[in-house]
Order: sequence, then C-alpha cells, then structure tokens
Amino acid sequence: MDDAPVIYGLEDFQARALAAHTAETEKINFLVGTQSLRRINQIQLIEFDDDTSLVTKQTFEHPAGEVWRIVAAPQSPDLIATVYNNTQDYCGEFGAAIWRLPLEGSASGVLDDSRTGGEQVEKLCSLDGTCRGEPAVPGSPVPGLGSQVWSLVWAPEYDSRLVTLVDNRLFYWDVEAAGKSAKIVGEVTVEGRGSVSLGTGRWYPHQLGSQIAATHGSSVRAWDIRTMKSSWCVEGAHTQLVRDLDFNPNMQYYLATCGDDCKTKFWDIRNTEQPLKELSDHSHWVWSVRYNASYDQLVLTCSSDQRVILSNLPSIASQPFGTMVDQEENAKEEKDKSESTEEGVIQIYDDHEDSVYAVEWSAADFWTFASLSYDGRLVINKVPRSVKYKQFM
Repeated sequence: MDDAPVIYGLEDFQARALAAHTAETEKINFLVGTQSLRRINQIQLIEFDDDTSLVTKQTFEHPAGEVWRIVAAPQSPDLIATVYNNTQDYCGEFGAAIWRLPLEGSASGVLDDSRTGGEQVEKLCSLDGTCRGEPAVPGSPVPGLGSQVWSLVWAPEYDSRLVTLVDNRLFYWDVEAAGKSAKIVGEVTVEGRGSVSLGTGRWYPHQLGSQIAATHGSSVRAWDIRTMKSSWCVEGAHTQLVRDLDFNPNMQYYLATCGDDCKTKFWDIRNTEQPLKELSDHSHWVWSVRYNASYDQLVLTCSSDQRVILSNLPSIASQPFGTMVDQEENAKEEKDKSESTEEGVIQIYDDHEDSVYAVEWSAADFWTFASLSYDGRLVINKVPRSVKYKQFM
C-alpha cells in the first residue's frame, strides 16, 4: 500500500515559492515563502519525518515583502536567497537579497514547532547592485530603479556563486564572507526586439558548472560564465512562454523545459532542431519540471490544472529501472529489462485545489517530493512503492 499524501496548510497565506533545503541532507526539509499584501510575510522551514509522517515547522518573518522565489545555499543550511516584491516601502519593485535563517533553536536536530513567529530572517546582502552600502562593481550597469529582478539561482556546489536575472540582463555574483557581501563579476545583456525579460535560470550541473541557462520568452539561452559568451540556444522551444527548465543531473546535454503551451519537452542541447520527447499530459500552463537527482528517469511536473504528474521516461534516462544488474550478467539481459520498463505517466496527484506553481524533490530522500499551490497548500508525497522497489525485484 502506498503512503498517503501529507497535506500542510500555510495558515491562510498564499504562496508560490518552494525550495528543497539543499545543504540539509540528513532531514527531509523544504523551504516555503509566502505572499501577502496585508500581513508580514514568512519563510517557513518545513521538516517531514519519514517514520511518523508528521510535519514540523519553524517560521521566520520576511519583512521585505512577498516572496516570489526562494533558493537555498548548496553548502550552508542557514543561508537562503529570495526574490521579493517590495511591499515594505510600498514601491512595488522586485528585489533580491541573501538572508540568514536563525536556526540555533534546531541545533538539537529537532525543529521547535512552538517557534512560530517574532524571529526574522537576517538580511546579509542585497543583490540589487549594493551590499551593505558598497557599490557592486564601479562602472557596471547596476540593477536598480526601473529594473525588476525576476529570478535567481545558486550554483549547485558553491555558496560563492550566484546569478540574478534582471529584465533582459544576467548578473553573475561572487558571494563572499558567508553571504555578507557580494560583487558583480560578470554580466550579459540579451539583445532583441521588444522587451522580453529573462525568466527562470538553472545552472548546468556538468562540465564543472561552467554554464548557466535561462528562459527567454519562448526560447532558452545559455552562457559560459567564464567568458559570459553565448553557448547555445533552443529557439522557439515552446509555442508560448517557457516557464521552467531543468537539466538531467546524470546525463550531459539533456534538458527539460515546460511552458504555457501545456507541454513538457526534452532536448539534446547539441541538436535543438527537434525535441527528444514531448509530453502533453497537462491541460493548462506547466509551471515547473524537475528531474530526480538519482533516478533521472523519474520526472515531476506541475501545472495550473491543479495537478502534479510523476512520469517514468527510461528512453531518455541514464539507467532505467530494471537495469541494476550485476556486471557478470550479459548485455542482452540488460537490454531486455530496459525494454520491458514501462514508459509514461506513473501517477497523477490531484491533492491540490488551486494552481500548482512549484514542485521539488527532497535533497535528503530521493523518493520524497513536495508541491505547492497558490492557496498555500503544501503536499508531501512519495514515489509509489511499486516503482521504488522495482529495481530490487
């Protein structure tokens, strides 16, 4: 029998920002940022106990405004960065900053559920061109008045590397002193007709993390951060706006995209004329796509159709289920098992009642994932047991 979903409500907050607690690999933790124009917004650190299926939380005030995106530092559990709508100063501009979570109360290894307010995240550094009042780089174009920060992405392995997307510009930051200072060390301006902004970014996990990619209208563009020169582009990846992208963590060159055309597509960035595979399982905009970090044939998507879909895609995976065989077994057995692996939708999760804006795999458990809908409902699910244990049968 499969595990029942665990549903957690954010106390009447709306939300669309969700992240795995990347640096915490022992506990199943997720970070959620709230959106409210009337109340002080929050960062909630959610811990899921796999043995008891209980959820524990710590809540920290995020006074800067509505949280639109949240990312966790890859090495430091207490460091996060957010993109926020500045409701504090009533200016309506989007900014970005690095924050420290006051996690001293969880030093015992158990989150204190009674700590539900009053504590604030500590602002360490703005990512809007100034940090603690110092200019980022003299002479550099600075994202400031008239600019909107749309997204940010931390490098997979280094707290010191971070990128922000500001209108049609990409800024590469060198983060120093445990997040207390940062400077712009590279930048790119995307030229083109109209005023299409860069949307969502993802770091390329291969080749020593030397590339960064971002959505740009209906296309996806990538740059080499060593030279800040264009690397490749998937022109017209979707017929409408591309909402998200993710790289296969175990196979070089493989990219997944999703968008407003209700499709999820998979690409080989060496040849982008046609996608390797195309899924049309959602009936509305697809907001997020995520590869499983260990078993890359497992792919999650979420959509405004209120559904989360888990798919099994062995045809474009590094090692499908059923190929975990001893080296002594011959290639024919391996091929037969691979061919017998069923491809397509594993399960459709309909636990949400509003648009699902984000889905993330746990950093501590490859079989657990969380999804977040706009009504503030966080749902924690697990891969079905029949799939989980298939490789051992």
